[in-house]
Amino acid sequence: MKAFLSHSSADKVSYVGIVAARLAAEDVVYDELTFEAGEQTLSEIIRGLDESAVFCLFISNKALDSGWVQQEVDGAAVRLKSGSLKFIYPILIDRSVAHDDPRIPKWLRENYNLKLVTRPVIAARRIQQKLRQASWAKHPKLKERANAFVGRNSQIEAFERRFDDYSRSKPVLSIVGGPSSIGRRALILSVLRKLALTGPDKDFPILPFDRNASIEDFILRLMDLGIAAESYADLNLTELNLDEKVAISVRLLQELASFKERLILIDEGSLITFERTLAPWFASIVNHPSLVGKPLMFVASRWSLNPGPARDLSSTVFSCSLSELDTSERKRLFARLLEIEEIVLRKEDFETFADLLHGFPDEVFFAVDLITRFGINGALDRSNEIVEFNGEKALMLLAPFEGNEATLNVIRLLAQSEVFSIEFLCQVFNEAGLLAIIGTLLSEHVCELVGAEGEFVRLVDSVRDYVKRNNLRLAPELQDSVKSAIEEDLRRGNWDSYDSSRVAFVVKNALSSGQPLEPRFMIPSHILRAIKDLYYDRGNLKRAVHLADLLLEKERNLDPQIVQDARYYLCLVLARLRDRRVLSEVQRIHGNEHHFILGYYYRLVGRQRDAIEHLKKVLDAAFVGDRAKRELVEVLLQMEQFDEARVLAKKNYEENRTNQFHIQAYFRALVLGSNPEQHVAQLEGLCSELEAVGSDQARQMAMIGRALMTARCEHDRRALDLADDAIAAFPNIVYPVLAKFDIGLSFRSLPAMQDALNRLEAREREGVALSARTLVMHRAYFLAVQGNLVEAQRKGAEVVTNFTDDASARFFEKLAMLASAG
Repeated sequence: MKAFLSHSSADKVSYVGIVAARLAAEDVVYDELTFEAGEQTLSEIIRGLDESAVFCLFISNKALDSGWVQQEVDGAAVRLKSGSLKFIYPILIDRSVAHDDPRIPKWLRENYNLKLVTRPVIAARRIQQKLRQASWAKHPKLKERANAFVGRNSQIEAFERRFDDYSRSKPVLSIVGGPSSIGRRALILSVLRKLALTGPDKDFPILPFDRNASIEDFILRLMDLGIAAESYADLNLTELNLDEKVAISVRLLQELASFKERLILIDEGSLITFERTLAPWFASIVNHPSLVGKPLMFVASRWSLNPGPARDLSSTVFSCSLSELDTSERKRLFARLLEIEEIVLRKEDFETFADLLHGFPDEVFFAVDLITRFGINGALDRSNEIVEFNGEKALMLLAPFEGNEATLNVIRLLAQSEVFSIEFLCQVFNEAGLLAIIGTLLSEHVCELVGAEGEFVRLVDSVRDYVKRNNLRLAPELQDSVKSAIEEDLRRGNWDSYDSSRVAFVVKNALSSGQPLEPRFMIPSHILRAIKDLYYDRGNLKRAVHLADLLLEKERNLDPQIVQDARYYLCLVLARLRDRRVLSEVQRIHGNEHHFILGYYYRLVGRQRDAIEHLKKVLDAAFVGDRAKRELVEVLLQMEQFDEARVLAKKNYEENRTNQFHIQAYFRALVLGSNPEQHVAQLEGLCSELEAVGSDQARQMAMIGRALMTARCEHDRRALDLADDAIAAFPNIVYPVLAKFDIGLSFRSLPAMQDALNRLEAREREGVALSARTLVMHRAYFLAVQGNLVEAQRKGAEVVTNFTDDASARFFEKLAMLASAG
C-alpha cells in the first residue's frame, strides 16, 4: 500500500519533504524517492498512481496553479472511479486558500472535507492512518451499517425548527443527550445531512472527552486536528489562566469555522456535567461573541441540559434528548440491518426476534450479528442472549474473543485510557497483527475509530467500564512492552510530534510511577487521572496524596470541577490510608460526595453507627449511589447483620451482574449467614461468575470463596488448605489471610489463627493500611478460643464504642460462646 504525494515543488522544503521524511520510503510515491532522475514525465505519474492506494493532494496556491498537479488530480479521479484507488485525501497547507476556491475541482469541494493541517508531522500521521485503513480487512458492510438510521422524527423536526428560525442566529452548540448506544451520533449525522450542513459522504472529526477532561484537553483535541501552528510544548498550558485558555480555544474554533468544519464531540460528563449544566469553562467558549452564528459543535452527551439552563442559552445552544426506540422504530432498524446483511427471515421468525428487542439500537445490531454468526436457528437457540444483552452488554460483546489472548490484550490496553492513537499502539503490538485485530473489533462493535481521520481508537463505553471495573490486566510481557514504549517516549521527549492521547497516557503513567517531568507537561486532568489510577489500582497511595496536593496548590487557576474532583479523590485516598486529615479536607466538599466520603472513612475505621448514618443519605444519589450501597453491605457484614446485608447485596448484584465486587458481596452475605448449606447452588454459581471475570482480583475472590464454602457448607478442614493456596497465589494481599483466620476460628484451630495473626501483624509493620479495629477483634477472638474471656472482653472493649448496640451485644455474646465452648 502506497500514498501518492501530489504537490507543488515550491512546497517541498517547507512541508511535503518533511511529511515524506516521516513516512517509510516504501509507503510513498514521492518524486525525489520514486521517480527517475530528471524531468517528471506523464508516464512516471501514471506508474506512481497505479501503485498507490491513497492519493494525497497538498493544496496551496502554487499547487492549484501547477499543471503537473492538475494532471495528477485528473488521473486520481479516474482511478477512484474504477476502484483501483482506495482514498483521496486533500490537505490544505496554505491558509490563504479558501475551502471554496474555484481552482479546486468541484467534485473535490463537494465530496471531501478540505481540512487545514498546518503542521507536517500531523499530516504524516494522518496519511499513515489512511494507509492502514486501506489495508484493513474490515467488515465489508461496516460503513453501510453505521449509516443505518430510522425514526427520531420529533427530534429531527426540533432541529429543523431551530436551524430554520431566521429570527435567531444558528446555535454554536447542539446537544443530543442520552445514554451511550441510544443513537446520539446517528441522529447528529442524519441532522447534519438533512440540514445541508455537510455533503452526503463527508466525514467529521470525532473528539472524545471523558469525565475528567478539562479545558486543556479540549485545546489539545483541537490541536490534533492540525489547525494550530503551535505545538503542545509551545503553549505551556500549565502557566496560563482560565481566560487565556478560553481565548486559545475560541481562536482555534474560529479557524475551524472559516473552513466550514463541524465537530462531533463525545462527552461523558465533562462538557455537560451530571448536574445537567454546561461546565463553566465550556460555557465561556460557547458564548463567546466571535462564535455567534457558527454551528460548530454537535455533542453526543451522557446528559441533556436541564430545561432552565437550556432556555437561558437558547441563542447559542440547542438541546434535545433521546429515549429508547419505540416498537415501530426498532422493527424498522432490524429490517434495515437484515437487508444490509442480505438475510431473509420468515415473517414469524422476524416477529419472534422483534419481540425480544427492548429499544436500544445496540441490541438490534447484536441480534443481527447473532443471526449472521449462528444462522437463524442457532440465534433462536441463543435468544436469551438478546434478552440479557442490555444488562450484560460487555460480556456479550466480549464472548466471541473468549480464550483469544492476543485480542483480549489489545482490549485490556485500550481500557487503560479514554483513547489511543494507532501510532502509539503500533509501538506496543506487531502492526500487522494489531490492524487485523482492530478491524475485527470494529466489525463486532467492541471499539470505534475517532479523530479527524479515524487515527484514534476507543473501546465502547460498556466494554471499557467492564474491563476497568473488574481490573483486567495485560499479560506481563505486554506490561513490559507498554512500560518500554512510555520510557522511550519520555527519553526522546519529542513532545511536538505526540498527539493528545499519547501525551495523556505517557504523562499519566510517568506521574503515577514518580518519573521526573517538566511542570509544563503536567496539565490538571493528567494529574487527576494519575491520582485515580493509583487509587483504583491500589498503587502508591502516598504518591497519590502528593500529586493531589501538587494539583491543589494551583487551585485558583483551575476549573472548579477539576478542583472538586481532585479533592474528592484525595479524600478517598486519605480514607483508605485511615488518615484523619480526611475529616478536614472533606469539609470543603459538599453534597452527596461529602456524605459518601465520611461513610466510607467511618466504615474503614470501624465507626459503624456513623458510617450507616452517612451512607443511607446517598443510596439513591447520582454518581456515588451505587458505591454507597456496596459500602453499606460491607458495614452490615462487619456487624454480622447477614439477613439485611443479603437483601441489599442481592439487589446490588441483580442490578449489575458483571461487577466483581457486587458478586463477592452477595457471596459473602450468603456464605456467612445462617444455614449457608441451603444456598450451595447459588454460591457455586457466584464463584463461577467470579472466575469468568478473568481478573486477578476476581480469581482471588473466587479462591477465598471456595475455601469459605468448604468450611461453612461442607464443614471440611480442607478449607484451611484452600486458604493457604490463596495466600500462596496472592502473597501481597491481606484478604486470603483474613479468610484463613475466619476459617481457623470456625474450626477453633489455634495454629491456623496464630499463623493468620502473625501474617497480619507482619503486613502492618510493613506499612500496609490495615484496620486497627479488625486486628483488635481478631486478637480478642484468639484470646476467647484460648479460654481467656476476661482478657478477650477487655481487648474487645477497645473497639466497640462505635458499634451499634446490637452489633456490640452480638460481639460480646460471640466472645462468651467461643470461650465457653473451649
